[in-house]
Amino acid sequence: MLTVFLGLLSLVGAATTCKEGEHRVWRLRSRPVGSIADTDLELVHEPVPTITEGQMLVKNTYISLDPTHRIWMSDKAQYMPKVEIGEVMRAATVGVVEASNHDDYPVGTKVVGFGGVGDYYVGIPGVNVLYKGDQYGLGPTTDLSVNSVIIGLTAWHGVAKVLDPKEGDIVVVSGGAGAVGSLAGQLAKARGATVIGIAGTKVKCEWMTNDLGFDHAINYKLDDVEKAIAAAAPGGITHYFDNVGGSVTDAVLMNAKNYAKIALCGSISEYDDNWGGQRNYNMILMRRISVTGFICTDHINELADAQAEISGMVKGGKLKYSEDIREGLENYITVVRTLYNGKNTGKLMIKV
Repeated sequence: MLTVFLGLLSLVGAATTCKEGEHRVWRLRSRPVGSIADTDLELVHEPVPTITEGQMLVKNTYISLDPTHRIWMSDKAQYMPKVEIGEVMRAATVGVVEASNHDDYPVGTKVVGFGGVGDYYVGIPGVNVLYKGDQYGLGPTTDLSVNSVIIGLTAWHGVAKVLDPKEGDIVVVSGGAGAVGSLAGQLAKARGATVIGIAGTKVKCEWMTNDLGFDHAINYKLDDVEKAIAAAAPGGITHYFDNVGGSVTDAVLMNAKNYAKIALCGSISEYDDNWGGQRNYNMILMRRISVTGFICTDHINELADAQAEISGMVKGGKLKYSEDIREGLENYITVVRTLYNGKNTGKLMIKV
């Protein structure tokens, strides 16, 4: 595992210090236009919530920052309800139960859920608490990274269930150095496929080929992506794991073989209100391409299978992953923006 752990200077000064009985939450104040602005969210000090029967008080220890945060802030059509103005910003978290009225979750239990961007939340099993944490002994941060619902299950379902590549197949992964893409590419390699990863820096491209075992790496900022794919796979590609959309996906479509499969789990190139769609959409018809859009939360029933394979590969030294851990809840806005400007390396999260 590669871990990047960075402490950031406080952005809000004395406002980060809570009085006794208070905690901090980030509440959405306006819909972002383009990039997320400092004024789109507000760090608010509020009383620590109280719990009733069947509930737990959970203290967040790590908060997951994912590209979908920008979608949740918008009022565009999306796969989950939008975060309403005034609500606590949604986020997956790992935490520890500090008070409990639930027999199955005593004080001290590690839990994984959607606790939001804040210090504490009221945990309700089956509602916002998903399962007990660190069941595979890889450490608590892996419940937000390689072995998580958002990252691990997304990569595993896209490769194992949607693409199902075999030896001799050629798989392209956009966002290949990202948290999901890096895992998807390694899972495809483990199934015998040739893997072409696409990323935006020389360092990320070298990581894909030198450390992750990808066969080819393409820098979309420097290379003509369409020509680079054609050079790496002159006969065309058979599978595509798409995290990015936009012009990168247009280039992949022009290199697809007949009956290629696409697993579509993200379109981060469009999340900052750049909803342009695909110019080469007609290639889906011309090459009879199958496109499957999927969301990890629709496949929770597969999580145990995904975690068993992924954790086994990690423990066996057959899978590498990167975590980018930043310090300080108060730095949420600055840190989340790094997802959209390419300044994060690996699965991004905040240590509360």
